[in-house]
Parts: sequence; structure tokens; C-alpha cells
Amino acid sequence: MLRRDAGRQGKQASHGSFSTPGTRIAAKDPRMKISVRSIIGLAGAAVTLIAAVPAPVPVPVTIGVQTRLTVEQLRIELGRPGDRYIDVAGVHVRYRDEGRGPVLLLLHGSRSTLDAWDGVAAELKAHYRVVRFDQPPTGLSGPVSDAVVARISAPEAFTAAFLDALKIPKVTLVGVSSGGTLAYYFAATYPERVAALVLSNTPSDSVTNLKLPSTPALDASLAAAKATGIEGRDFWQAYLAFLYGDQSRLSAATVDYYYRSNLRVAEPNKFKLHALTADGQTTMARLHSVKAPVLILWGMHDPVMTPTEGRALVAHLDSASAISFVGMPDVGHYPPMEVPHRFALMVDAYLQAIRP
Repeated sequence: MLRRDAGRQGKQASHGSFSTPGTRIAAKDPRMKISVRSIIGLAGAAVTLIAAVPAPVPVPVTIGVQTRLTVEQLRIELGRPGDRYIDVAGVHVRYRDEGRGPVLLLLHGSRSTLDAWDGVAAELKAHYRVVRFDQPPTGLSGPVSDAVVARISAPEAFTAAFLDALKIPKVTLVGVSSGGTLAYYFAATYPERVAALVLSNTPSDSVTNLKLPSTPALDASLAAAKATGIEGRDFWQAYLAFLYGDQSRLSAATVDYYYRSNLRVAEPNKFKLHALTADGQTTMARLHSVKAPVLILWGMHDPVMTPTEGRALVAHLDSASAISFVGMPDVGHYPPMEVPHRFALMVDAYLQAIRP
């Protein structure tokens, strides 16, 4: 659990240095610095690690059997205490709502579920109301019908409907990978509902234009997945190891969870409610329209979203009231999963620093 020093009166970060307009808050560790509208520092690597996705408690899957599962079957396999469901615009949505205080909405990436935030949520729920949901039709949320697509104008509109259903008027959005894309889409469209943005290894330019590296293990597992139609545990081991900055942080439980949660049968309209940068014109319009203060937490050892992509994101957010950037040299594509304790510390310190 995240612990604060009562003597700092809610303003001094425990592991960093923050600059905001008219305010500077220094901490003891000079290795971690955040500055407004500039990229000046790299976060220190020393941190106590917490497993991001602990082993689930459901009925075990038979080893060696690879079959697709319905969402109803997955709910039996992967459902956990604390899961809630709510109807949003005709979609049955799984979510979690923990803690009290300023509201944080945590948004996962396209191959993940709300469980990717377990480590971060455990740290922050002592001081914040932490809300997260499975972006449909992924995870344990229901399918997306053609009628829903016709009724919902954009991914951010669905997120607004979700918040309306929970009677939440204003949030700080925290998004990783394509979850960050949804975060800045929402911030651009509903500026009055956003206190701040935290973006982590989030694309701005279209990922379809990226030239991605690979590894022999990943190539072999991709070939096997193509041949069988199932992404097995070997695929997820190679895929996640490729994206982690330090593979020793990747647990067997995390690999198993990704394997099982991605066994879901093919659903219609799979990405209709996901914000994707493939629509470059819409993405640029949203980026240039963000007005809220933005913290960017970047895993610098990401083979997909490289530091160059991080600098591009900063440049496109040219209307934000303030931009702060922290680079973590030892972390890959999923900082909230790889270093949840460090990630939570920086989110908390930043939000305290910008609070009036």
C-alpha cells in the first residue's frame, strides 16, 4: 500500500522532483525529476516490486486443452471478488470501484483487462477512489452489438456513459498503451470532466506505420498461433517477455492470465469501442485539443513505443496546460504491470503537486 509522509502536508513527493507552473517540489532522490514542457530526467530503477496480476482464484483450466471460451465461461474461470457489473448503453460491463477520494479512472490496453491495474490499484485505493472497467468486448465485459455501435458515437462517448452510470462527474484519467489513447480522446471531448491525464507508453502516431522489431521466440510463437488459431502460453510468454524491460519481473501467473483471458471467442465489433490511432486525422485533432495538465510516464526500454514515440506525444499535446515527462530506463511497454509500486508513487506525487 502506498504510504505518505504526514509531515510533507500532502505536497512533497516521496521519490521525485516535480515542476508545475509557479511551484517546485523537491524530494531527496535526485535521480527522478519531472519538468513542465520538457524532457529532463529519468526515473531511478531501484524499487520494491509488486506482482501486477496475482494468480486468479477460479476453477483451473485443464493443461493442454486449447479451446475458445464464451464470456460466460470466462466469468466463471476468471471472475474475482470485487467484480461488479453494470449495464451501459446496452452492454454488460465488468468493473471495479475501490477506495474513497478523488476519482481515478484506469484504462487498460487492447490485449489486457482491468486486472492489469491490480498492483497500482492496491497502492492508490487508500487515498483515491479507483475505478476501472473491461473495455468491451474484451475481458469479462459483454459483446458489442451493431445496435450499440449505432447508438454510441465514439469510444469516449461510451466511457462518458459508463461514468454517468456511476454518477461520477469528473476524473483523472490514467491510461497505458491504447488505454492512454482513449484517455486523451476523452479529455479532448469532455474537458470539463477531466482534472488531469496520466499517459504511459501511449501511441500518438499510427502504430500501423511503425517498423516493429521481433525475436526468434516471438516469431516462432506467432507462426504457431497462426497455424492453430490459438495464442498459447508459449505465445504469451514470448509476447510479454518481448515487451517487458526486465523479464525477471514477468511472472508465470501473469502469462497464464493473459493466455486465459484471451481465449475468448471471436466477437463482432471487437475494436469499435476502443480508441485507435489508425484514424490519424481524428487522433491528431484530439491530441491538439487536450487542455488538462498531463503527466507522461514512459518505459524507455519499450521496443514498440520507443523514446522517439514519447517525444512525439509531447509535441502533439501542444494545447495542454502543462506537460510533465518521466522516463524509466529499465521498464518496457507496460509500466503499471512491471513496476506498479513506482508507478503509483509517481502518480500520487504528481496529483498532490498539481492540486490547488
